[in-house]
Amino acid sequence: MEDHTIYLINDIGQYEILNEDLSGLEAAETIREVPTELEAIVDQMDALTKSLGIAELPQPWLPPLAERMTLEEIRPLSFEQAWQEKKQSVSILLGVADIPQEQKQEPVSINLTKDGNVLLYGAPGTGKTTFLQSVAMDLARNYSPEEVVLYLLDFGTNGLAPLGSLPHVADLMLLDQGEKIAKFVRILEQELAKRKKLLSDYGVGTMELYRQTSGKEEPTLVILLDSFEAMRDEAFEPALQSLLMRVSREGLSIGVHLVMTAGRQSNLRATLYSNFKHQLTLKQNDSSEVRSIVGSTPLATTMEDIKGRALMKRHEVDVVQFALPVAGHNDIQVVENLRTEAQTMREAWQVSRPSAIPMVPEELEASAFYQMPAVKEAYAAGQLPLGLDMETVETVTWQVAKGNLLYLTDKESQMTSFMEQIAKSQHKLVVLAPRLHSLSKQEGMELVSGEEAVANMIEALAQRVEERLTERKSQHDLTLLVYDWGSLADELDANSISSLTFILDKGRRAGYHAIIMSDLSLGRRIDSMSKLLKTYKYGLSAVRFSDQTVLSPINKPLREQPLESQVHYYIEDNIASKIKVIME
Repeated sequence: MEDHTIYLINDIGQYEILNEDLSGLEAAETIREVPTELEAIVDQMDALTKSLGIAELPQPWLPPLAERMTLEEIRPLSFEQAWQEKKQSVSILLGVADIPQEQKQEPVSINLTKDGNVLLYGAPGTGKTTFLQSVAMDLARNYSPEEVVLYLLDFGTNGLAPLGSLPHVADLMLLDQGEKIAKFVRILEQELAKRKKLLSDYGVGTMELYRQTSGKEEPTLVILLDSFEAMRDEAFEPALQSLLMRVSREGLSIGVHLVMTAGRQSNLRATLYSNFKHQLTLKQNDSSEVRSIVGSTPLATTMEDIKGRALMKRHEVDVVQFALPVAGHNDIQVVENLRTEAQTMREAWQVSRPSAIPMVPEELEASAFYQMPAVKEAYAAGQLPLGLDMETVETVTWQVAKGNLLYLTDKESQMTSFMEQIAKSQHKLVVLAPRLHSLSKQEGMELVSGEEAVANMIEALAQRVEERLTERKSQHDLTLLVYDWGSLADELDANSISSLTFILDKGRRAGYHAIIMSDLSLGRRIDSMSKLLKTYKYGLSAVRFSDQTVLSPINKPLREQPLESQVHYYIEDNIASKIKVIME
């Protein structure tokens, strides 16, 4: 149906109906749109030229930028071949720029080796995470894991998780992994110091000159951080902020680069974002925010709301369409294809991969601990594995030749569990225990309990130590374990305590080594044995230093947090470190 109503336009521009509407449009369910005369003419001309086979004339302007394009469409590449080629610098392909004033569209890249860091801003949902995915994939395709190592800080919505399988990725850190991030900061600080020393040793100012002078290679480190603002008020924020500041300032010369996304420039300190040579922006809710990033440009108010469409300041401010990391009809398919290609690269790279940030398991199970190669080697060498260092995740062992070991705890169950751990060693083990205990006899262990039996054993051991000292025998003979000294001391007389003190003090020279387990009452005791124990430089503590007065290392923390489950302090030469043990 068509509308045949006739209108009169009066002197003030109003429409007045002159005839009755007989079209029936009000009752019609569908209304047919009538083409304009111009549209009808264009359609007829288009049909005529096609029927006559007339080719289209070239347009005087380029077509609009495509809304979806992939890295491989812009630059087809075989990663297997690219990994074999040595490059002088590291660069990333961003996408395609539209330059209407020059009537051209061209690929856009950033040379990290020359220009350093990249910072991308954008409102939520504009494509910041996809940008980082594309950066990671472009680096992974062009450079081998020996040339480029990636650290992923995913503070957004787990958008970087599909990249975790890339052989270039050292580790992936999420916002709730505070301990892991804190350890990452310490590792990177050490790496920065090491690289600066390398440059100093060879008297050069950049990593490129270091390679030319020394003939050695150091991989380029690239930190990808998604959603900078999300780490606000986190415990690790000050340390990570300090690291990012240092990387953005010093990283260019030592081959460490930062590619980061944020919402708004005002959410960052000027001392940080001013260190980024390249600052790009996606669509913003406020055009003034765009101008503060790329400068005054009419493009700030005409930006199209297209995912991945950004402004980049080069010679002038250009519109850039970021490329997708892989092909896909929708976001879900892109993520699936991303995982597939990352896994393909991982399987293709059979050489060593970057070292991950070492982390102890959430719960250290005894079965897993005893199966660790380093633990087996320690037992085979006559050493006692205590646990895993919280920082390095290496096995911490007590070597009998270094000195006697004091174990301080307020739980008898921990003493019992530790004694079972000690019994697995190949040492000849003599255990002195109070009359009331919960120990069970084990193979290779002589358990002595009761006042008279303990006193007799102490005298026999003291005599044996004197004999070995006279005979100058120093090789290891046995390990003496004093179980629950707080209770045992109450059952012994002064002579037995004196003899036991002699064994612990002089026994090391005669091949007698000791482990003493005690509760916190040790701090209040004044007998000769307790005084000796308070001088030990080797200890294992299941309680905080602020809760006891026995062990006091020189690096005792000022603000001490409660110890987490299975975490103990290990003290060696008066230096404390945290370890995870199998004792609950």
